[in-house]
Amino acid sequence: MVGPEIEQLILYLSKLPGLGPRSARRAALYILKRRESLLLPLANALEITAKNIKTCETCGNLDSVNPCTICNDLKRDKNSLCIVEEVADLWAIERSGAYSGKYHVLGGLLSPLDGIGP
Repeated sequence: MVGPEIEQLILYLSKLPGLGPRSARRAALYILKRRESLLLPLANALEITAKNIKTCETCGNLDSVNPCTICNDLKRDKNSLCIVEEVADLWAIERSGAYSGKYHVLGGLLSPLDGIGP
C-alpha cells in the first residue's frame, strides 16, 4: 500500500499516452527513486512550462512567445501554409526539415459520429 501522494502521481502518469496503470506505477517508482536527479528537476520543468508556455494566436503552435518562433521567423515562406491536426504534427514536420512555410493547427478533427462538431 502506498500513500495518497504516490497514488496521485501514478494516476496522473497513467493519463499519459502509452502509460497504463502498471507502466505508470513503474515510472512513478523510477522517478521517486531518483528524487534529486529526476523528480525535482522534472517538477521544476513542469512548473516553468505551465507558467510560460502559450498557444500562438496566429497558428496554434505551443511556444514561450506569442506569436511563436515559427510565425516570427522572417525567413519562412509566407505564401505556403501547412494545415495540421495537432501541434505534434507540426513538430514532426519541423523535425524533418522538409517544410519552410507557415502553419495552422486545427486542434483536432470534426467527428460527428463521436459527437465532435464545429
